[in-house]
Amino acid sequence: MIQNILESLHRLYSMDARPWIVGYSGGKDSSMIASLVFEVVMALPPEQRTKEICVVCTDTRVEIPAVVSRVQSELDLMQACSEKHGLNISAHLLKPTAQQSFWVNIIGRGYPPPNRTFRWCTQRLKIDPVSEFIRGKLGHWGEAIIVLGARRSESGSRAQTLDARAKSEFGLRRHDDLPRCWISTPIEHISTFEVWDYLMERPCPWDGDNQTLFQLYRDASGGECPLVVDQSTPSCGNSRFGCWTCTVVEKDKASEGLLATGDQRMESLLRFRETLLHFRDPENGYRDMVRKNGQEGPGPLKIEARKELLTKLLALQDESGLPVISEEELHWIQTFWNSARNPDDGTGVVNIIFQQKGDAMPERKDEAELREIEERVATEKEISIETLRRLVSKVEEYGESHRAVGLPDELLQILQDDLRERQLEKEQTHA
Repeated sequence: MIQNILESLHRLYSMDARPWIVGYSGGKDSSMIASLVFEVVMALPPEQRTKEICVVCTDTRVEIPAVVSRVQSELDLMQACSEKHGLNISAHLLKPTAQQSFWVNIIGRGYPPPNRTFRWCTQRLKIDPVSEFIRGKLGHWGEAIIVLGARRSESGSRAQTLDARAKSEFGLRRHDDLPRCWISTPIEHISTFEVWDYLMERPCPWDGDNQTLFQLYRDASGGECPLVVDQSTPSCGNSRFGCWTCTVVEKDKASEGLLATGDQRMESLLRFRETLLHFRDPENGYRDMVRKNGQEGPGPLKIEARKELLTKLLALQDESGLPVISEEELHWIQTFWNSARNPDDGTGVVNIIFQQKGDAMPERKDEAELREIEERVATEKEISIETLRRLVSKVEEYGESHRAVGLPDELLQILQDDLRERQLEKEQTHA
């Protein structure tokens, strides 16, 4: 079976000059597909190693720490191996922009932590960085082939996705959102046993250590994962690594397993995950009961809740010693607080950091001057300073992302909120 896959990949490599994008997450399936690609290229004569290949991995900024350190190490080894042997393979660690990070969306924008019906995180944190990378390459390449380690036996939904896409003569499927890209899934019919058999029996082409990968899966299973000796032996294969913040699943078994086998970093992270679940529940009073579109129902997190979450997150960063949130993200959080329904005065983040650490966060250039101008304009135009700051911050949000679609509607909503507040004040005055 493995030899057939290698021969198929060799034919695909030799078929044309279209570059490859190899998806890598550090897990067992993507490790296998990356190893197979390296094997194919290293078996070629040096003069035939001409195809450009990019191994790409997305760091959502909230990945399990043990996975983050392993992925970075493996990518470095891949890059070094490619340079040593002239493979024309490059390794790339992609990240979402600070404006679209997990913490900016929750603490800044007030998005409730994701659930099964509002799973906003996957697109922003995982898909968009890769799509942006590929689109940037397509301008030069024209077309590309995306090589993935998707397998039918991994999940029922994965099998349905593979079935839904029509194959070309070479087993390629059109990408749904990137029309100039084709998808190849060489190991889709491989079993979990065969994945581990390959990884354990064959040396890693870039001198990585698959034994540590197996140990990571064993630890994520609470240390109860036996050595795979045949297809009847339960394996570590059902362990899945995601974000430690994931609130879509009921229990984070991988994180709990890592804690049970000695990774003490997971204790404080798991506690914070429970905090996110608590804040998400509308019954606990942390969410507005008016949605962003003005309709009644559980809406964004209240500004007070966002401030409390930031305070807890900074405490987590100090306790864990992990780089949980960046300074750029903190600036973006303040920007979104300025345009929230009950806006901050522009100093909320600075005050929280000072109370937490005794340090001052550097202001953005001309920020103090901007606040003075806002106060003067608000007085001259007889508009509340809160509404003006919301309008200015909303325009800034869209300006940074170089888009305008949706901006008029959001500005109108801010003005409607202001009108609603004025009407309530009048009613209270005449009551």
